Amino acid sequence: MIAETVIEVQPRLKLGSNEARRNRRAGAIPVNVYGRKKPSFNGLVDRKAFMAFVRTGISRATVFNIKLPEEGLVPVIIREVQTHPVRGTIEHLDFLRVAMDEPVKTPVPIRLQGEPLGVRQGAVLQRGVRTLTIKCLTSQLPKELVVDITDLKIGGRVYAQDVPLPEGAQLLSPPTQLVASLVGTRASAEAAAAAAGEAPKKGKK
Repeated sequence: MIAETVIEVQPRLKLGSNEARRNRRAGAIPVNVYGRKKPSFNGLVDRKAFMAFVRTGISRATVFNIKLPEEGLVPVIIREVQTHPVRGTIEHLDFLRVAMDEPVKTPVPIRLQGEPLGVRQGAVLQRGVRTLTIKCLTSQLPKELVVDITDLKIGGRVYAQDVPLPEGAQLLSPPTQLVASLVGTRASAEAAAAAAGEAPKKGKK
């Protein structure tokens, strides 16, 4: 699936850090477009237009079109984002050219969905990795991987191999990478003991 938004890329005629700073002050973000055995293209995108696109909820796995002066509409994904260390603003972007009918390897963010059963019993949810790298057809690349954790109990864990993938997708991240776990607390131990009809042992968490 490809996003409806089209980001126009203007050529960047002068390179170098000083010129990049001037471009940023003028409201542009320097970008580099590469991939598919074509020459890389140094360009600029309008910061306001790109940030409006970001606010629609895109991810590093979102496929969208850019408009290049000589190539026209080109589907891409965001390969790299450089941000300012203090302000957190985007300083530079790398776009990777992709083909909708060819496979692509890319990290995809994970979204945990639902309140785990164990949390309602006092346990604490701990997050593991936030993204998984997969390989699949660009046309089937999901914006995010959704994991339903509603039934997760105290002591339960979700690993990379448990995360549902699109049909035909291949997991490239280690399958035993931890995605989420539920850690028991004193409150959850007391709740479990009460449910079992016995008092918790003193000092046991």
